[in-house]
Amino acid sequence: MTHVPYDPQALGEALLARCERLVDMAKSAGAHEAEAFASASNGVSVKYEKGDLKLVSSDEGAVVGLRVFRDKRAGFASTNQAHDEALSACVRDALATASFAPAHEANVLPDAAPWQRTVACSAEMARADGELILELGAELLATAQARNPKIAIDGAAADVTRAVQAIASTRGVRGHESDGLVSLSLMGMAIDGADVGGMHYDSGVWRSLDKVRAAVRPMAEGMVDVCVCNLGSTNAHSYRGPVLFSADAFVDLFIAPIVAGCSALAVQRGRSPLAHKLLTAIANPRLTLRDDPTDQDLAGAAAFDREGVPARPFTLLQEGVLMGWMHNAHSASVGKTVSTGHARGGARSVPALGPHGLVVSTGDGGDEHAMRRALGRGLYIERFSGTVDPTNGDFSGVAKSSRWIEGGMVSHSVKETLISGNALQLLQRIALVSSHSVLLGGAAKAPMVIVDGIDVTAG
Repeated sequence: MTHVPYDPQALGEALLARCERLVDMAKSAGAHEAEAFASASNGVSVKYEKGDLKLVSSDEGAVVGLRVFRDKRAGFASTNQAHDEALSACVRDALATASFAPAHEANVLPDAAPWQRTVACSAEMARADGELILELGAELLATAQARNPKIAIDGAAADVTRAVQAIASTRGVRGHESDGLVSLSLMGMAIDGADVGGMHYDSGVWRSLDKVRAAVRPMAEGMVDVCVCNLGSTNAHSYRGPVLFSADAFVDLFIAPIVAGCSALAVQRGRSPLAHKLLTAIANPRLTLRDDPTDQDLAGAAAFDREGVPARPFTLLQEGVLMGWMHNAHSASVGKTVSTGHARGGARSVPALGPHGLVVSTGDGGDEHAMRRALGRGLYIERFSGTVDPTNGDFSGVAKSSRWIEGGMVSHSVKETLISGNALQLLQRIALVSSHSVLLGGAAKAPMVIVDGIDVTAG
C-alpha cells in the first residue's frame, strides 16, 4: 500500500469545502442562518501499564456539525460522512430539531472578523509516526525506572495528535487551521517493603520535537523524585495559617473558581459568585490572570474559537481587579455586547464557553527554595484532591504528595491531610508569588503561591 503523506493544508481546504457545501444546503432547505464546523484528527498513541507495553493504536476520523437557526429556533446535527446523502440528512435533522426548540432572540451567529494564524501543524509533526512515539514512550519509561529502583510505574503514555478545524457560516465566517501536538504522561508510586508512597502523576504537551526530547528526562526524574519523597510519610500539624501551593494545586483550588465565575453564561443564569464584582478588587494585587490563545506553549492556542471569532488575549484579573466576562455569541447577544472569542467545543455539539489557555503572572518570591524559606513553617501542597463549590467558593479536600516545612526546609513528607476554607475569600490573602512559572500539561502556566488563612487538619 502506498503511503500518503499527511497534508494539513489540503485537508483543511477539503473540510472547508464540506462546511460551505453544508451551509449552502441548509440555506436552500429553509434555514435563516447556518454554521458548519468540521474537525479531523489523525494520531498515534502508545500506552504502558505496570511498566510494560500495553497498546499501540492509531486513530483517524472527521466530523462536521451543522447549527441552524430558523425563526430564532436553534437546531443541530452532525455526521462523520462526506457524501451528499449524509449531508442532506444532517440538514434535515438539524432543521427538525429546530422545529421543536423554543425561540430565543439571542440565537444568532457572530459576524465575520479577520483572524491571524496562531498555530499550524509543523512539517515534523506531520511526519511523526508510530516509531517515533514508541521511541519517546520507551525513553520516558526507561528514564523513570533508572532513576530509582523503588519506583513502580502504574501507567505511561506517548501520543502524537494532528488536528484540522474548518468553519463556514452565513455571516461570512470562513477559514481553517491545523495543529500538531505530542503529549507524554507518567503515573506511579514508590514502594519500599511494606511502605507504599502516594501516587503521583505528571504530563505535558509540546508542538516541537526538540522541546519534547528536552522534557523527557526532567519530567520522568521529577515525577520519580516526588514519588520517592512520598515514602515514610507521617502526620502534619493542625493549624490555620499560610500554606505553600504548587502551581498545579493553586490552579485547581483558586484559579478554577475564578474562571468558572467569569463565564458570562454563569453570570446571566445567576450562578456566578462574581456577578456583582466587576471592576472591583477580588484578590490581592499580586494576582494577575489572563487567557492567552496566542501563547504557543499552551495546547489551546488557536486563531479562532468554535464560532470563528478571533481568539485574542483576554485579561480576567489585573492586579487583583476583576476585568470582564468571557462571552460566546449567545451570551454576548443576551448582554448586548460582542463575543470575546470564548466559544469552545468540537464538531459533535453546539458551542459551549470557556478559556483557551490560562496564564497566571509570576511575582517576586524567587524560586522554590526561596518560597519555602518564606513559608518558614507549614504545609507545602503538591496536589489537591477535593471539591470547590462554584457558587460560593467553599472548598474541602485532601492535600496529596505534600511536605512539612520547618525552618524553611523540607522536614518530612506528610500523610493525606485535610484542608478547607473559601477560595474566593482567600484570594485576598495571597502572601507571595514565585518568580518562576510551570507549564501544567499544556492547559495553563502558573507560579507557586503562598496563601494565608488555610485551615489544615492533620489526621
